[in-house]
Amino acid sequence: MTLFSSFLIVHIVTGLCAVLVGVMPIVTRKGGRAHRRWGRVFAVLMTTLLICAWVMTALRFNTYFLALSATASISLFSGVRVLGRKRPDLRASDRAQALDWAATLGVIVVGLWVLALLATGRSHGPTTVSAALAFSALTMGAWDVWRFSAPKSWPFSPELWTYEHLAKMLGAYSAVLSAFSGNFLTALPAPWSQLWPTVLFQCLIVAWIATLLVRKRRSRLCAA
Repeated sequence: MTLFSSFLIVHIVTGLCAVLVGVMPIVTRKGGRAHRRWGRVFAVLMTTLLICAWVMTALRFNTYFLALSATASISLFSGVRVLGRKRPDLRASDRAQALDWAATLGVIVVGLWVLALLATGRSHGPTTVSAALAFSALTMGAWDVWRFSAPKSWPFSPELWTYEHLAKMLGAYSAVLSAFSGNFLTALPAPWSQLWPTVLFQCLIVAWIATLLVRKRRSRLCAA
């Protein structure tokens, strides 16, 4: 068994487990014990999966795998880290550390690299999906740089961390679901076999955040 095959087996097993486990934080009560427990399990599975993904990408370079690994990594890393940085507008200790800057800027560099490879025709894998993933990584990276640089500016409200955590963790789940669908749901036409999770969860994120904002507004009006 080769080194690549060993990492591939661990990658596949943890990926399948992450697809199953990732549903639990979504359906359990947010902030509850079950939500936190399943969230931690999902984070561990995703971390293991991504370590394997980066090693395999280094061993057998592929533009699509590079873009997918970058997008999933920034989603998971930033989605977890924001839980410890809920109020950067108030507390200096909650502001971005060197690790946050390094991870974010690293993903931005990878995203730009992927776009350069696509533009010069040196890419490997599905072009459309790779481009979508690269732009997604760059968008998330740019958002984090903005927040890191100006934590007191608009629109960084006291509740923003909730929406960030929700959006980024759902983004991480959509990434692993995209990889699962692209490899196993081959009856769907390309590139939609890989893109549908991204489209679905982006719509879900918007609807979920809108619902939370409406509920909070109603609560304030009732309290008044």
